[in-house]
Amino acid sequence: MELKLVYRALRKISDWTVTGYYSEIDVQGVENVPEDGPLIIASTHHNEIIDIATLAMTIPQRRHLSFWAKSTMFANPLAGAILSSSGAIPVKRNPNGSSPPAPPTQDPSSSTCVPRAPPGIDEGATRAMLFRDTSRALAARQVVGVFPEGTSYTQAAIMQMLPGAAWAAVEYVRYVHEQEVDRQREDVGKGKGKAVEAEIETGLRIIPVAVVYTDKSRYLSRVSVKYGAPIFIDSYAAELFNGDRNESSRAVVKKIMAQVETQMRDMTVNALGWDTICAVSMARSILWDDEDKIPLKDWVEISQRLVRVFDAPEEPSQHLKSTLTKYYALLHYAHIRHSVLLELLPLSAASVLDVPPPHSVPGVSLLVLPTLTLLKRLPLSLFQFVLFAPPLLLHLPGYITGPLAKRCFALPEEEEAAAQFKAIGGGLGIGANVALALGILWKRNRIGTLMGLSEDDNVVQRALGLAGSMYLGIVLLVRWHRLLIRGTPTHGKPFFLLKPSPATYSQLPNSTAAVDVLQTFLCAGVSPRIG
Repeated sequence: MELKLVYRALRKISDWTVTGYYSEIDVQGVENVPEDGPLIIASTHHNEIIDIATLAMTIPQRRHLSFWAKSTMFANPLAGAILSSSGAIPVKRNPNGSSPPAPPTQDPSSSTCVPRAPPGIDEGATRAMLFRDTSRALAARQVVGVFPEGTSYTQAAIMQMLPGAAWAAVEYVRYVHEQEVDRQREDVGKGKGKAVEAEIETGLRIIPVAVVYTDKSRYLSRVSVKYGAPIFIDSYAAELFNGDRNESSRAVVKKIMAQVETQMRDMTVNALGWDTICAVSMARSILWDDEDKIPLKDWVEISQRLVRVFDAPEEPSQHLKSTLTKYYALLHYAHIRHSVLLELLPLSAASVLDVPPPHSVPGVSLLVLPTLTLLKRLPLSLFQFVLFAPPLLLHLPGYITGPLAKRCFALPEEEEAAAQFKAIGGGLGIGANVALALGILWKRNRIGTLMGLSEDDNVVQRALGLAGSMYLGIVLLVRWHRLLIRGTPTHGKPFFLLKPSPATYSQLPNSTAAVDVLQTFLCAGVSPRIG
């Protein structure tokens, strides 16, 4: 077994990054991933490098996960050694360098490139060369990660499905078949028997994976990872070797990708437009007071059911979607969440029946009640701030460097870039702060270490004491910070007066009931202020 030290280091960084940036990671379908054997992971791709980090840290049995990289990146010996140690698999864009092929569907680094052969070159041979190193990796019982969408998308839907994963599987079956035929021919040459084409049993599986973020760019949002049912490639082996090689390969690839796409769509949220996504987000907040109260295992089913409500052509659904989208926009530009608004201005039972006319001047209670709520919570907030000061000293650089990295490097229109730059930038800021503290403790304050109290001036003891005390201190401060930043109670639950909050997706109202409930809430306190 290869050490792959770079991969192990990157995976540990992924652990820290993902668990530090997101508050909860729920993994389902662990039983679908075998402990050993060749495997292709076909994953959704909505959050750039964070997707790779999430897959690396959540894959069952901590199996090594390899992704494709351009073969030219391996030309430099040092870069090649680092890439190999990280588990990268070289892929040739043009296996026949002298004759440029037609443009591929995607760049090889996108994990879905399948170039067409130049005139006069066998298409099957071209594909075999393209996937040669991938087939060798699978033959070594490794795991190959592929993003069938080709690139990371902002849209909350499966935008396209490119066939790279299926072609890799098909070429691996042919690779194993050719290896077996060659072995049997060798045996015949040595007089050991008669060559017979054996049935191919590669053990290869493709497992579709859905990585779904409740809000991929928001700090301390949540992640759901679901490993789907395995697609057994051996069931297509017989079909691959019937008739024309290229035609049979295309037919099998089409069938495999149909299965992959079906599973990926079933495991993700797919909406027709941004207005639907905004309306769904607002509906979740209203039905649960706060989206974070929804169990992650039910998140996709709940969201997709609401998508079907708002994508329905009926007028009530469309009107409700428009109203919720406006409410979402108001909260977004006011930089406030629905749960916070409910804390400041809870609805009473009487407000459901006493609805002011649209565009009316807000009553005195609308101004007094938020003020009283703030004053009531002020002592507790001050006490929480005092408790928050120690972990804030550790995390303060991260709060500065994270948003700064996002502003400098992420494009405003690419939401998926925000998380990776905030997470990495924040981690670097906190890491620099820890390094600074280590240096100060080592140089100036030996008493600050556990071993510093002894008279022994042993450097090893000092180093171990410093490392141990810093590790325990950092773990304590990180957990302290997480507890306080997530521990603000939400006392106001006015929506319970209108309808019990559902605990699972099975209790979510049907389309008609959901429309009625949400309209009742909007009439009670939101709609008059939307206009």
